[in-house]
Amino acid sequence: MINRRSLLAAAAASPIAFRAMAQSGAGGKTLTYGQSTAPLTLDPSHGSFSGYPAGYEAALCLYDRVLDFDAKMNIVPGIAESWTIAGDLMSATLKIRAGVKFHDGTACDADAVKFNLERLIDKQRTTTNRPLWDALATADVTDAHTVTIRLKTPFSQLPNSLAHGSAAMVSPAAVAKYGETGIAQNPIGAGPFRMVKFSPGQELLVEAFPDYWGGKPRTDQITFRYIAEAATRVSALRTGAVDVIDNVPVPLVAPLKSDPKIAVIAVPGLRPIGCVINLSRDKLKDVRVRQALNLAIPVETIAEKVFLGFARAPDSPLAFNTQGYHSVAKLKHDPAEAKALLAAAGFGPANKLSLTFNVPVGLFPNDVSVGEIVANALQQAGLDIQINKIEGAAYWETLRQDQANLKWDIAMFGFNPSNASGLYHLNSLFKSNADDAGKPDVWNVGRYRNAEVDALLTKANETAARAQQDALLGQAQDIIWKDAPYIWLQINENISAVRETVKDVEVWPIVFTNMRRAAG
Repeated sequence: MINRRSLLAAAAASPIAFRAMAQSGAGGKTLTYGQSTAPLTLDPSHGSFSGYPAGYEAALCLYDRVLDFDAKMNIVPGIAESWTIAGDLMSATLKIRAGVKFHDGTACDADAVKFNLERLIDKQRTTTNRPLWDALATADVTDAHTVTIRLKTPFSQLPNSLAHGSAAMVSPAAVAKYGETGIAQNPIGAGPFRMVKFSPGQELLVEAFPDYWGGKPRTDQITFRYIAEAATRVSALRTGAVDVIDNVPVPLVAPLKSDPKIAVIAVPGLRPIGCVINLSRDKLKDVRVRQALNLAIPVETIAEKVFLGFARAPDSPLAFNTQGYHSVAKLKHDPAEAKALLAAAGFGPANKLSLTFNVPVGLFPNDVSVGEIVANALQQAGLDIQINKIEGAAYWETLRQDQANLKWDIAMFGFNPSNASGLYHLNSLFKSNADDAGKPDVWNVGRYRNAEVDALLTKANETAARAQQDALLGQAQDIIWKDAPYIWLQINENISAVRETVKDVEVWPIVFTNMRRAAG
């Protein structure tokens, strides 16, 4: 056995460069967080905290996970105080800390961890996040504080999975009481806060759990309140109606920074935004066409003019601070070269390339504005573009259709690697689907297929040595970038703001604003 992560070795994990957070202060009050989205369900299974990212943000307070992330996205102990991974990556042993209680008073012990892991293994109960859990075969209890996980295949990313939000531990007694679906509205976890009242889609009130194993939280209560409009959230923050807000529009950052009562927290994100290209369309199978689409887009203008410097143009399929990131090549804006490539592929004034372009409304930062810039740039390159603007809540299903029901040629999309792993990101978006005619296995909605990429990702999953794994991921990124299955656009900073009296609010690179250690 080799010790991959332990209480004393957390620093060996992911080298995410930076996550901003306020400094420590006194606690003992109620804080209100004005969220741009609303929690809808609060069960890690059966849809996994729907109302993204609000559901995950609430879950960070209600639940503890097997492992956790620290302030720099390193993997650290959670309910498991230590863990070892076998040298062949086919098993792991978890040592469960003593004295952990669920909010209903029952023990969060090895049996409870086994129960939860089996829920995650079960594809009927946990239908999302499958790349995180498909490698797991069984979870066996050795004693009250030891669980052994057996794997179907070597899986180097197991610690990242165990720190992911979906690894939240739910009370088995509560599942028995409320049922497999009822727990989503009656969350009973082992986190620092317990639920008081939940109005799905509107508001969640939680209070400090006095028996929390890590000590009583420094805030008595937190209200998660849905405030859809950005201007309304900003106004509520300024007046003190709320203490924290997320998703601050970049034009409002400077005015907020000038307010001595407000602190702005901006953190480079791990979610590249782009336009996935539907490779099942014959007209888009020629790589020259896809390269032309990228050459047509003024990505630096988008980063500087639309996002005022709070975004960067990518140079790889992965964001800059993701585990396994490898710089490939800087994007170039060259409309003349784009037209030449289109002409070489058989498209021009007499035979225009026509594309249907789906853009969400309110799902990604400035999605409509960026979408209009993309459409205009493609039109200037000689394409006919039909842009369809789709309400954010309905957008996901337009992407995850079987091939025959895809109504788009290109579609704006951004994947958030919420376990901080570049391997997870690449597997989710670029590993070949089992059946391109059916619905995508994960988020390879464009039906990208490259056997060499598949082999590199499989080998990376079977490789324990970090340097060797990163080298394999670098090769995969080189190939994907050259294949151009996306129109690459920008990587945004995640921007939240707090009242200056509020301390220890954490803004994570993986989109979430974490309130579990907040004080005010």
